[in-house]
Amino acid sequence: MLMGEFEHNIDAKGRLFMPAKLRESLGKHFVVTKGVDGCLDVYPLTEWEKLKNSFAQKMMPKQKERDVSRFIFGGAVEAEPDKQGRILLPVNLRSYAKLDVTALIVGVGAKAEIWDVKRYAEYNAKVEKDVVELVEELDFE
Repeated sequence: MLMGEFEHNIDAKGRLFMPAKLRESLGKHFVVTKGVDGCLDVYPLTEWEKLKNSFAQKMMPKQKERDVSRFIFGGAVEAEPDKQGRILLPVNLRSYAKLDVTALIVGVGAKAEIWDVKRYAEYNAKVEKDVVELVEELDFE
């Protein structure tokens, strides 16, 4: 399970250190793509395959499914940490997530997310206000 929050700098070449705790769960290779909340999603290959297969089962996808498929798969890259544990984040993904100097890597269960620190703080502040109501609406069965 991927969990925890880790703040790291992005170097001038666009490389980001992935914490060892997360690399253990992500594996030697994993996929980084655009996330729907303005962050980047980081999937272990097993979870990526599940996501890919859920889209592949549709013979004639509807427009919304095609749009989401392009969004998720179009900019996706396979990442492999170097010997220092860094991955290269392509310009298109850094631009999408508004990543500049500092990133926050957040483990969220089956995947991780890479956020701009300020953007995550804003997002988290909104969620914190409504977290009690949000939890009440969830169905864990």
